[in-house]
Amino acid sequence: MAIETEWRDYDMLVVGSGGAGAHAARAAAEAGANVLLVSKDPIGCSDIKISEGIAAVRQTGAEDDSEEALSENLKMAGGDLPLQSITDAFAQDSKSAYDTYRAHGLRPGINAERSAPQPLPLPMGGHTKRRSVGHKNSGVAFGHANWDAVVQGNRIDYLEDAWFLDLVTDDSGVQKRIVGGLVYDAARGLIVAVRAPAVVMAAGGLSTLYFPKTDTMRGNTGDSYAAAARAGAELVDMEQVQFLPFCLASPPSYEGLLCGEPVAASFLGVLRDSKGNVILDGVYLRTRAECSAAIMRAVEAGNGSPNGGAYLDMTANKTPPRSGPYFMKFLETCLPSAYRNARQALGKAAAKCDEPWEVRPGAHYHMGGIRTNEHGASVGGDGDGKTENGLAGLFAAGQAMGGVFGANRLGSTSLTEGAVFGARAGKAAADTARMSSGIDDEPFGPMIDAVKARFGQSGTEAAATLKLDLQKECWTSIGPLRTADKLSQIDGMMDDWEARRGNVAIPSYAVWNQAFVEFEELRNMLETAKLVSAAARERDGSLGGHVRLDCGETSAFSKPYSTLVARGDDGSVAVWRVARTATPIGRIISYKIQENWRKVQVKLLRILPAGLQDKRLEARYRAIMGASGGAPEVIPGGPDGAIGEATKA
Repeated sequence: MAIETEWRDYDMLVVGSGGAGAHAARAAAEAGANVLLVSKDPIGCSDIKISEGIAAVRQTGAEDDSEEALSENLKMAGGDLPLQSITDAFAQDSKSAYDTYRAHGLRPGINAERSAPQPLPLPMGGHTKRRSVGHKNSGVAFGHANWDAVVQGNRIDYLEDAWFLDLVTDDSGVQKRIVGGLVYDAARGLIVAVRAPAVVMAAGGLSTLYFPKTDTMRGNTGDSYAAAARAGAELVDMEQVQFLPFCLASPPSYEGLLCGEPVAASFLGVLRDSKGNVILDGVYLRTRAECSAAIMRAVEAGNGSPNGGAYLDMTANKTPPRSGPYFMKFLETCLPSAYRNARQALGKAAAKCDEPWEVRPGAHYHMGGIRTNEHGASVGGDGDGKTENGLAGLFAAGQAMGGVFGANRLGSTSLTEGAVFGARAGKAAADTARMSSGIDDEPFGPMIDAVKARFGQSGTEAAATLKLDLQKECWTSIGPLRTADKLSQIDGMMDDWEARRGNVAIPSYAVWNQAFVEFEELRNMLETAKLVSAAARERDGSLGGHVRLDCGETSAFSKPYSTLVARGDDGSVAVWRVARTATPIGRIISYKIQENWRKVQVKLLRILPAGLQDKRLEARYRAIMGASGGAPEVIPGGPDGAIGEATKA
C-alpha cells in the first residue's frame, strides 16, 4: 500500500526543537502565529540536553562588560568574518534571552554580592570578561526549559519522531518564496505536506559527518544546510567547522566525548606531542581553534598519540603544595560532566592529574550556515541584510544560521545564540506570515510524488553503509586538517557515493521505515559535505576552524572575506567571496598587544622559582574562587593534600 499524505496549514513551520527552534516557536506564537514544530527527537532532547549547560550572559561578571566589548570579542575571535549587525544583536539580547530561559524554569547559582547569575571563575577561551554562567544540572536544565517553552503554551503544535525532507518553494513571482515543507512522520507512517508562508530552519549542525569523532548527537546530519541549498538559498562560511580540542580518543565507548575546555587547563597546562615536546603553552588563554590546530599538526607531522591526538598535561598545576589543591577543586567544578568523562575513561591517575590526558579534537559546532541578516531572514545577492535578494519566507537560527561566529565560536555562546536568534527569527517569521497571501498546492505535487517513489525502491546498496564510508572520509579530507589534494579526493568519492545512492534499497512499508530515514540523512550529509568542500577549496589560507596544511596562516591584518556557496539546479556548487569589514588596525594592534602580554605573563609564571610560583598561583586561585561572588574558598587540607572548603564570612 502506498504511503499516504496528510495536509496541514500553519502560519509558520519550525524545524528543530533545540534552543533555537524552541525559542523561535515560542516567540512566533506570542506574536499571534499558529506554529508547527517538527523534530527528529523528543522535544527538549537535542544537543542542548547533553551540553555542559554554560551560557554567555553579559555583565554577570562585571558591570563594565559592555555591548561593544562582547560584540567585539565575537567579531575579532571570528577573524572579522561575522557581520557586526549580527554580533551587535547577540550582545544586545544576551541578557534578555537568558531571562527567557529563566522564565521557563532555568535556575542559575546567584552571586550574592551582585544579585546576578554567578559566572565561572575564569573567562572561557577568547572572552575578555567573565560572563559564562554554569548550571548544576548542565544541559538538562536547558533542555527542560526548552520543553517548557514549546509544550506549556498556546498556538504551538509539534511532531516528534518526524524528519523534515524538503522546503517547498513557489517560483512564479518576482522573488522565489517559501510555501511550506514536506515531513516524514515516522511514528504514523505519513508524508505531511505543510502549507506555511514562513519556515525557520533550526535543525542543528553537521557533526555527524565526522562520527564517531564528535561529542554531539547523531541527528546532526546537515539537514538545515542541505534543504536550504536545494531550495536555492545562499550559505556562508561553510568551511568553518569547530572542533573541540579536548575530547577523548579512547576507549571506544567514550570516543569523542568532551573532557575539557582550554580554560580548564588553568595557568600551567600545556599540550605535548608523543615525544614530550610542548606544542602549545598558555592553553587556558587559547581559542578552541588554536588548540585543535596544534594537536592535529602534531599528528600530521608523525608525532601524534597512539589514537591520533596529543597530550593535555596539567601535572604542573597539581604539583605545588599550596596552589595544587585549589587547581584540583577548580578542575572538578569548572566543567563537572567533562571531568567525570575523563575520570571514568582515563582512570584514577589521570583524574588526579598525576599523568597527562590523551586528547583528540572532536567535531562540535558549525559556524557557517544559511546566509541571513540579524533577524535570521535569508539574504543574498549584492548585500547582507537585503531580504529581497534572499529566499522569501526562509529564516534560520542556531547552528543553521551563518554570520554569527565566523572562523571561531567562543565557548558558552551557543546556548545564548539559540535563544537570541531563535526569538528574533520567530518574530520576523510571524511578521512575514501575517503579510502573506494564499498558497497554491501545485508546487507540492512533484515533490510529494518523488518522495513516495522512494518507498519500495529496489537496489543492492545500504544507505547506512554508505554513511559510514562518508564519515570516515570526511574526517580525513574535510576534518581538522585540509589540503587541495584531500579536497579533490573527497570530491571524487562523493561523486561515486552520489551515483550509488540511486541504488539504495528501501522497503515499501510506511511506519518507521529506518532504511528511508538513513537514505534521507545520507542525501543531506552528501549535500552538506559538498558545500563544506567547495568553501574549503575557496579559502586558500588557514583561518579559525579551517586549517589548510598546504597554505599559510591568514594574517590578522589581511582583508577579511567570507565564502559564499549556492547550489545549481544541476546539483553543482557555485562558490565566491564577499568582502567583510576589517576591525581598525589600531584596535587589532591593541588587542594583539594585550593578548601577547597575557601569554608572556604565563611564560614568566612558568619560570618563576617553585616557592614564589606557588604563592602567586595560590593568590590567583583565592582571588577567583574565594573573593569573587561568594564561591567557596578552597583551603589546603592535611598532609595528603585533601581539599577542604570554608564559606566566606
